[in-house]
Amino acid sequence: MNVLITGGAGFVGTRLTRALKEEGHTVISVSRRDASEADISHRLDLSRTDSIATLKALLKGMPHLDVVINAAARQPGLGEFSDFARSNAVATAYLLDALEDTPPRRLIHLSTQSVYAQTTQLPVSEDKPASSSAPFAASKRLGEQIALASKLSPVIVLRLPSLYGKGQGDSFIDGLARTAIANDTFELFSNGQLIRDTLHVSDVIDAVKQAMDFGLKDRTYVMNVGCGRPITTLEYAQALSEVFNSKSEIRCVDKPADQFDLYADISKAQKLIGFRPTELRESLQKYLEELNPHLHKG
Repeated sequence: MNVLITGGAGFVGTRLTRALKEEGHTVISVSRRDASEADISHRLDLSRTDSIATLKALLKGMPHLDVVINAAARQPGLGEFSDFARSNAVATAYLLDALEDTPPRRLIHLSTQSVYAQTTQLPVSEDKPASSSAPFAASKRLGEQIALASKLSPVIVLRLPSLYGKGQGDSFIDGLARTAIANDTFELFSNGQLIRDTLHVSDVIDAVKQAMDFGLKDRTYVMNVGCGRPITTLEYAQALSEVFNSKSEIRCVDKPADQFDLYADISKAQKLIGFRPTELRESLQKYLEELNPHLHKG
């Protein structure tokens, strides 16, 4: 297949490029930075208005695209609402405008579980309104709506949890790993009982590949991808400490966390694309070997 990945130089995009090339696909990257592992790499800021004409011209000289994977995004952090809106919503609209003359056979749009607002009804399913008002989440939800309302067909939206893996560096699990390696103390707010949904990035790569191949009946699909069960921060810390053979003390403190309990119902992705999350300790072992092949479980 001929596959275009936006954000091909990013954390997920780089992994996708590598995995798809290993399977014999031709990978074209469009990203703000060069994607050295792609077959064809173009530096392009999709949030600029002139990117539409630039991308249209590029696509005219290429083989027809089988799949476009929209993995470009501005991640959570500092920034004005307009910054998130340009990167996560406007850039999606410009991408779709550029694809109008050469539509791919399917579009896979990577979104986030952050679109969900706080709820006591867990696991959260795709039918729950996506109504978070935080700038990152709101801009990602708008990006979803733009993709789903486009003329392209089919459109598959995958809502992803927090991801970890070598090269990420700022996720919940990445922070715990640094603590474990240093044998420092784990300090877990909400008495370690906060429920969080996380995956090693390799599971997401598998989900994207499955979304590329499954038989399609409808024009649009929205699917949650996640760990599939309620895992507390205490369980994460205990599992990571065990796998990393860490001497870190685990301290649960009665201080509210700045997140809320969240994990996703993944039954739709399980049924439609055969998604199966990797067991927690197995994923952490894979992560350990990525970080340092010489570190082994004791």
